Amino acid sequence: MTKKRKSDATRLDEVDRTMYTSFCSAANSLSQLYTQAMNHQRLSFQAGERHALEKLYQWILRQQEEGSRATTVDIVAYLQ
Repeated sequence: MTKKRKSDATRLDEVDRTMYTSFCSAANSLSQLYTQAMNHQRLSFQAGERHALEKLYQWILRQQEEGSRATTVDIVAYLQ
């Protein structure tokens, strides 16, 4: 009987190790997914920021081409 108990304990240790390894793998995958999502969000935000600044720059250029000077009030009104 002693051998059987040791064998059962060994199997349980192996199951515990397998579960722990699976859990660690899942946790690492989730962490990588979160990191990728945060990086993508940062890149998307920066792209949106560049796009908005480009649109503002084009608007200011159009104002100058039409002969009017864009004041701070005009820019704030355009942004709103």
